[in-house]
Amino acid sequence: MGMEIKHLDGYSGIMFFVFDKKICMTAINVDTRKVSLNEPVSVLWTDDLTYANYLAFTFEMLWEQAISAEKRIRELLKEGPPQV
Repeated sequence: MGMEIKHLDGYSGIMFFVFDKKICMTAINVDTRKVSLNEPVSVLWTDDLTYANYLAFTFEMLWEQAISAEKRIRELLKEGPPQV
């Protein structure tokens, strides 16, 4: 089983999940830059196929713009730790 992980720099859109292109959930009060398991999240759940297709298309578009996580990690290692 293969797995591919990608990095998309600067994403600040909504957090969403799509299952089998049929059921989707969207977090509606989340700042994606400050996600914490300690904070409650309001979620919209729906089985509306139009919305699920829209979110699946959005994911595919973002996936194409992203770079491999391995490449991003190599870049960060070359830069070294941030200077304070």
